[in-house]
Amino acid sequence: MILRSGRVLATVVAIVVGLFVLADVFVTAWGGGGGLAQAINGVGYFLVSWAAIITAFALFLGFANVVSVHWSRIRTQKPGAVYSIVLLISLFGTLALGIGGPLSANGQFIFNYILQPLEATLFALLALFIATAAFRAFRVRNMETFFFVLFALIVLLGQVPVSIYLWPEFPVIKDWILNVPTLAGVRGILLGVALGVIATGLRVLIGADRPYTD
Repeated sequence: MILRSGRVLATVVAIVVGLFVLADVFVTAWGGGGGLAQAINGVGYFLVSWAAIITAFALFLGFANVVSVHWSRIRTQKPGAVYSIVLLISLFGTLALGIGGPLSANGQFIFNYILQPLEATLFALLALFIATAAFRAFRVRNMETFFFVLFALIVLLGQVPVSIYLWPEFPVIKDWILNVPTLAGVRGILLGVALGVIATGLRVLIGADRPYTD
């Protein structure tokens, strides 16, 4: 009974908070005045500030959880304990060196000589994976894959400066493909994502979905 009452209370709090923040967004967008609008704006700002504080505490809890899980793996000598040692050394080393902030000398050293080379290596591997995936995708099996390969080759050739010497119309066709069918598809995907987000938000606001009680 107590557990059920707690879930009902959490649902009510989530609905009320969501409606206040949503009303604050609409009041700010419409530029409405008056005491009621100012009250809604103040409550919305207060709730968003509390959400930021809770997020900060969640980050600390996540930090403690990472340390606890990997320290337990090291202590019990489970497979992959070496990676846990490297992770904890990197974690505490970065925390100690970067305590002055991202703009300090140590923070800039970590960013310029550790993070950037790692990011460059990751993107190089990602480019290789994309190339191999494109090679597998560029296999003509039916009419749909034929048009896919055709349009992809036109766009690739249109991006290369030398393509204008092969056929002057390559850049023109490439721009048409990117601006008409591709843009139409992207807008359709974005509309679908927006409708999905709205539907999910409404289900949370009315209490149909309660991820905060799981």
